[in-house]
Amino acid sequence: MAQVALPSGLIDTGFSYSPALAEKFGLPADDAIAMQAPLLGAALELKDGFAGKDCVLHVLFDASIDIRLPDAHSMQALGSNMDVFPNGFMQRPNKEIRQFFAGQIGALANRAIFRFGNRPLEGGATSGDDPEGSYTSMPLQGYNREFVPGVGWLAMSINCELASQEQYQYFALYVESTSSPSDMVLNGHVDAGKMIELPIPQVLMDGMRTALEVVANAPASAERPSRFTIIR
Repeated sequence: MAQVALPSGLIDTGFSYSPALAEKFGLPADDAIAMQAPLLGAALELKDGFAGKDCVLHVLFDASIDIRLPDAHSMQALGSNMDVFPNGFMQRPNKEIRQFFAGQIGALANRAIFRFGNRPLEGGATSGDDPEGSYTSMPLQGYNREFVPGVGWLAMSINCELASQEQYQYFALYVESTSSPSDMVLNGHVDAGKMIELPIPQVLMDGMRTALEVVANAPASAERPSRFTIIR
């Protein structure tokens, strides 16, 4: 286990990674955990958002998968990196820039859906008709098809309250492949046999529940120490 300080605005980040990612990145092998391919690593980031707290799931995956994403090699929504230069000084961008970022939000929508489950998903299900699960489907905050050789990355916001509930023990992010039927995510339908399933380790979500509860119950003005923890 390791902890480091985080930048301003970030409250807590838990990170779990596979032996394959440990080998690629030179991470401590003893802290690696088994993951189901094509998942290589996952992190849950808690940070201050525009309307309260934001919980962002980061996924590192095998870049060879045939994932359906916008044509650009990488893309990131403005709202996800407003504190990073040069975006931080944009106060009132003109119409052309506003339209550009609106286009990116549209391109990043309906790309992934996250399931919080009481039980593993068997076969296919539609979000509103799944009694054993709850779903989050937000536009991606960003992605990079291959941000380093062999490793892709994407991030999306998930529901903080659902993530903190102990009843959920099975978690998975579903994305479409280029061979998946079109508009599965748009229609809230998930099917591991027709999509790419990225099961998020239960140990990561369990390890972040205390932090989620602390953040949820803390006054808005309360100071909280920032930290980064490897969870295994």
